[in-house]
Amino acid sequence: MAGGFEGVRQLCEAAVAERIVPGLVLLFASGGKTLFHEAYGFRQITPRRLRVAPDTVYDIASITKAAVTSVLTMQLCDQGVLSLDETVATRLPDFQGPGKESVTVRHLLAHASGLPAHRRYWNAVSAAASERWAISLLAAHEPLEYPAGSRSVYSDLGFILLGWLIERAAGLRLDVQAARGIFQPLGLGSTTFVNLADTEARARLLANRSVAATQLSVERQRVVLGEVDDLNAYAMGGIAGHAGLFSDATDLGILAGALCSAWRSPTGSQLASREVIRTFWTPAGIPGSTWRLGWDGPAAEGSQAGTRLSRGAVGHLGFTGCSLWIDPERELWIVLLSNRVHPEPPLPGDARFRRWRPRLHDAVLDAIGTS
Repeated sequence: MAGGFEGVRQLCEAAVAERIVPGLVLLFASGGKTLFHEAYGFRQITPRRLRVAPDTVYDIASITKAAVTSVLTMQLCDQGVLSLDETVATRLPDFQGPGKESVTVRHLLAHASGLPAHRRYWNAVSAAASERWAISLLAAHEPLEYPAGSRSVYSDLGFILLGWLIERAAGLRLDVQAARGIFQPLGLGSTTFVNLADTEARARLLANRSVAATQLSVERQRVVLGEVDDLNAYAMGGIAGHAGLFSDATDLGILAGALCSAWRSPTGSQLASREVIRTFWTPAGIPGSTWRLGWDGPAAEGSQAGTRLSRGAVGHLGFTGCSLWIDPERELWIVLLSNRVHPEPPLPGDARFRRWRPRLHDAVLDAIGTS
């Protein structure tokens, strides 16, 4: 790899040594070329210690919202199958209640639908693929907490519904759509949902890939490995619009590059047209919000993207400790994969990871030498 990255390496090594994360993989590119791709620490520390590798696959949690659900919505908009300003109830008749008649697909993407952030729906259903619709129905029946479009509240529920909506629109299950529209065209060999209805899916993943563990789950009474960490997604059989995707750094870099190409080229790319991706990556215009459509942007202060990334960049975080940031003007992207939740999530007052990640992003930009 290119030199000049010792400051980046030191931060990565310190994160492992100080037990901020068990391990991590970092990849970054500038000018469309990968400059750095290294692994540090462990993908699992209990019940045994296993080293991480550059091709280790991680549960990327809520990055699913951006990498799959948002991109599939782009494609359906490009095809004329879906409109950003059509109402959710048009596609999902179960989405009924005060104020819901005005909620649009655009509101779901911008986390501005009025839906609450999260609900523990898994407590009401069993962990089986047949419960996908039960979880979605619970989300559809959830009362709104504020008028649509008046503000943004980051909401898993909105993306549970969006996943259901695009399945209805396309007539295909989410993982099948993603494989046909994203993974296969780009040759993403490590990117997948783990379908819990397929009893061999987890075994195939673990047999063929180095996979990072997540939580020692109280509910499942085991270390979660090779199946989705998020409990609502688990109760939905591992395939959901808000979480469930597994990937490695190389694949996410390829995806970032293809999205950059779509943004930059007048003809777009195999993923989306330039017009639609620029619409999705433009601030959504919700008061006080940094959200685009399915993607976030760096906040003016205190951003997890750091202080050096362009304010025109887009990205997403994942609860497990992963993040993806893309600056299309510079053809720059940063992929950080970690399992900060293994063997258990940080205590509520432990802000070390949130302090460390923006420092890492700033160090990357310093090392690249961007202005």
